[in-house]
Amino acid sequence: MKKLLVSLSVLLSLGIQAQIEQCNLQQSKFISATTVDKEDLICIAKNSQKPYTIFYTLASWCAPCLMHLPDTLDLEKTGMADVFVLLVEAEQDRRINSAINFIKNADEKVKYIVLKDELYGTKVGKRNKKFVAEITPSNFETIDDYSKIILMDKSGKTIYVSNWKDYNKDWKNSKKMYENKIIPLLK
Repeated sequence: MKKLLVSLSVLLSLGIQAQIEQCNLQQSKFISATTVDKEDLICIAKNSQKPYTIFYTLASWCAPCLMHLPDTLDLEKTGMADVFVLLVEAEQDRRINSAINFIKNADEKVKYIVLKDELYGTKVGKRNKKFVAEITPSNFETIDDYSKIILMDKSGKTIYVSNWKDYNKDWKNSKKMYENKIIPLLK
């Protein structure tokens, strides 16, 4: 069993490394994270070993982001999706290390990335607003909140972008929202 877990871990890390290389992703100069923009996310989704890729937006000070993280990471257990935590704070923001520590405490193997400062700026509200407007398809309402699920298929098409309205006034219950909105799309 232990050998199987080690083998799976090695395969997982090789898959992530292949995505980074194929997409020509760059490491941040300031933190231990890969920097991304919309085109990088599309490339990651296209090069995934799984049919879907989920990007989950998180900021260290966002209570729903922190609360929903465990349920979001559980979506990878469906076997249908790669899950990446997308940090929305600036690479140089002093709070970003708190976000990284929090997600690593949730799961040491979590895959996390950060929005590029040079493209999105350094003010968290403005960078999130720009990114959300860019990633949200025109058939969805563009709401620049946090704790978003961005679901892409193997072609790199964004097929779902969640927002606070998806929780039907029960924002503490991410499992229920995921069961109603996300999991049906993974089937």
